[in-house]
Amino acid sequence: MWNYWLLFGLAVISFCEGRRNALQDYQKSDSTQLVVVSPDSSHLTKSRILSITKCVKTCSRGKRLPFICRAFLYDHRNRKCQWLSFDRNSPGVQSHQSFYYDLYQKKDYVRECIVGTGQSYRGTRSVTLSGILCQAWASPIPHEHKFMSKRYRKKDLRENFCRNPDNSTAGPWCFTTDPRPHLRHQECGIPQCSQ
Repeated sequence: MWNYWLLFGLAVISFCEGRRNALQDYQKSDSTQLVVVSPDSSHLTKSRILSITKCVKTCSRGKRLPFICRAFLYDHRNRKCQWLSFDRNSPGVQSHQSFYYDLYQKKDYVRECIVGTGQSYRGTRSVTLSGILCQAWASPIPHEHKFMSKRYRKKDLRENFCRNPDNSTAGPWCFTTDPRPHLRHQECGIPQCSQ
């Protein structure tokens, strides 16, 4: 009987150690708050009194939010969570010191390196490896393409940022603003985070 409980206990410990903490996908900034200084329609928020565990799960899954959650603020004094559709790289947003808040931003949106093929990269690089400015995803000029942001909402094809919507092994890329056919698209040369 003792051996059974010992094996059961080891199995439980192994299972618990194997579970991943969702906060590992976030970059934490202590005593920091994001403030919108130039509001526009893309700056959406939603608040609720929740534990930090439930707060991060809601942001990660995004099922109960009317927008893609890029970050959240946690107010420790009031145990309140505020989900954000923006991050520190969003236009019209500034960070401020605020004693009661901790800011958690999804690493995919704030880091300037990639993991694997960079399919989850959401940074702001908008120039190719050879220095050519990227074409806006919403524009068919100078190169027509099928990767319009409305059709590929989960790929975050905003502005002219480098992305990897087709899981290219070369990593994030973009259509270029150079009209020559042989320069239609290029990779962006974003380094691996492991480097």
